[in-house]
Amino acid sequence: MNKYMPLLFLPAMMLTACQTQLETVQVPQAVFNTKVITIENSQLNQYWLLEQIKPVMLNKRPDWLPRGAGKGEYYITIDSNGNEVSKELISSQPEGWMTQALVNKMPKQQYVPAASNIKRVPVKVKMDFEVKRMN
Repeated sequence: MNKYMPLLFLPAMMLTACQTQLETVQVPQAVFNTKVITIENSQLNQYWLLEQIKPVMLNKRPDWLPRGAGKGEYYITIDSNGNEVSKELISSQPEGWMTQALVNKMPKQQYVPAASNIKRVPVKVKMDFEVKRMN
């Protein structure tokens, strides 16, 4: 029995070593220091400016971008820390081309307060998008 103990012990060690700990991801908590106001897209730069980030070259089409051409609208909500906390699809043409599930997969943007937004007012703004066919 003693000579078989290492053979029994080895698979048990291998199975134990294969277990991985689940990673917990810290999602920033939305902070609203005042009531969220709804603004026009043309007013966004009076409240928040898109944080400059280095462009990323993609090797393939993002999984959140539907195939073919289309256009639509969605709302984004920016909290008092400049975090984009939500996106709500309003419409897409053709109907069903863009879905809420795809909008949820879109990368979140970071914003910095404009000089005139001293109180860091959270906003909700309608965004437009369009994807054209390349010929």
